[in-house]
Amino acid sequence: MDSVIHRPESCSNPGCKIPIPPKKHDFYKRNCIDIGYAVRIKIRRYYCPHCGMTFSYLPAFCLPYFQYSLRIIFLILRCHFFKMLSFLSGFIHSHQLSLQRQHRQFYTRRFLVNLKRIQIVLRELSPGLVLPDNQDIRTGAQKVLRIIRRGFTTILTFSQRFSAQCNHSFMTPCKLF
Repeated sequence: MDSVIHRPESCSNPGCKIPIPPKKHDFYKRNCIDIGYAVRIKIRRYYCPHCGMTFSYLPAFCLPYFQYSLRIIFLILRCHFFKMLSFLSGFIHSHQLSLQRQHRQFYTRRFLVNLKRIQIVLRELSPGLVLPDNQDIRTGAQKVLRIIRRGFTTILTFSQRFSAQCNHSFMTPCKLF
């Protein structure tokens, strides 16, 4: 957990036009499961004194509404689409993760549902990038995962840049098309 959270400079509400710094507004706790640890972490909440909206910023290693860390989710996606399930099973067992088959299926389905949006954002982040055309969705997912792995320093970098580009996590439910 090496991520630093910076205090926001202004309200995250797009309708709030007053650029004043939000005020600290307590904490809430959430689970975070990563390689080697499962902990409850505190998440700082803020409120805007102008519009009254409350919001929070998660550390980069967390995704909204997901207990497992970004590294674990990305590992699951790569192992699933590149057919390394025996490696994943050994990894889960050796690190004593209570990661059920249903979790893995959920993550892969969500990634596939969001694949078009991920491709659009990748094109915006890297103009001139050649992405898969209308081929088998699994092959397209493999190519996108390769692009993410090779084109970004870490999965955290991709996730942060994706979120900055479209104000959502790449795993947020989306029905664009």
